[in-house]
Amino acid sequence: MEPTSRCNLRCAMCFRNSWIGESTGDMDEGTFQSVLESMPNSVETVFFGGMGEPLAHPGIVDMVRQASARGVKTELLSNGSLLDETMSRALLDAGLDMLWLSVDGFKEEHYENIRRNGHLATLKEHIMAFNQLRFAMNREVRLGLAFVIMRSNVQDLAELPYFASYYRVNEVNISHVIPTDKHTEDELLYKSVIDSDFGGDNVPPSAPRIHVPLMDWTQPGVAQAAAGLLSAGMCEIFLSGQKLHRNARHCRFIDEGMCFVRHDGFVSPCMSLLRTSRLYWGGKTRVNQHHFFGNVQNTPLSDIWQSPDYADFRNRVRNFEFSPCCRCSQCDNWENSLPDCYGNNLPTCGACLWSEGIISCP
Repeated sequence: MEPTSRCNLRCAMCFRNSWIGESTGDMDEGTFQSVLESMPNSVETVFFGGMGEPLAHPGIVDMVRQASARGVKTELLSNGSLLDETMSRALLDAGLDMLWLSVDGFKEEHYENIRRNGHLATLKEHIMAFNQLRFAMNREVRLGLAFVIMRSNVQDLAELPYFASYYRVNEVNISHVIPTDKHTEDELLYKSVIDSDFGGDNVPPSAPRIHVPLMDWTQPGVAQAAAGLLSAGMCEIFLSGQKLHRNARHCRFIDEGMCFVRHDGFVSPCMSLLRTSRLYWGGKTRVNQHHFFGNVQNTPLSDIWQSPDYADFRNRVRNFEFSPCCRCSQCDNWENSLPDCYGNNLPTCGACLWSEGIISCP
């Protein structure tokens, strides 16, 4: 659920900056109740996130409490700036099971350059207070970090294990940035990955199988050699016996049975189709149109989920017979968000960076 599409920060890389004709607002009580009362019994987790800052919603604590009372796991993603001790205590008392915090830099200057209006020192204080409270409870509450890597902050990854250990983090989700203009495209760290079949499902059976042992990565030349090896493509690489695999051309949102309820009640199948936005790639701009299968304000969520159109879309995505637009993105169909080159009607998913294993959400 998206409690609100408002946010108190202005992050440099946020794809909120690329919205086209989208408005902001808060989920009202009626919409929230419609979701809770019509959720299928199979729902295991209610995740409060979306494209705003959930803690900016004045009723977020009560929303967590009501969802938790339904017997489902509750998670929430926040930038942490509003997570003072009072808010932490209220969320934990309401039954929150996992808190995710966005942290895109471990040096104050890096953090503030990215998360404008935010302060790393404040975030650290909030994490410490949250930890003291969660460890005093008689139930397990988990803490996660979400980190968006770019050219300007990738060096901070070296400090991630130490930061995560010190602040007792349970899980870390690392994702790439979504290019929305020339500036964010210059921050990309995956252009060659898109064009490569490394670790994907299209590597031919005759491709070499390379088994790599663990090494002292800090020795001179080792990191550079490993980078060259991993960038070669068209081979299968096993690191310490485990195959390195890129999960491309599939959708985690569909595979794991997710759906997204926007603050105004509209139901979308994934993060990519939640908002109409601009994608910038190779000097061209694509307008990615939002897509919904209903609104909980007038149709129960369970009915929307079971509707023929929604069920058919999920089947199409599972089969994933879409044209590989991310690996081409040169035609008018891509630029104008038209049916793809294989004749699939909208919405199509071949231009989705989530489906390429590049963008990931907690």
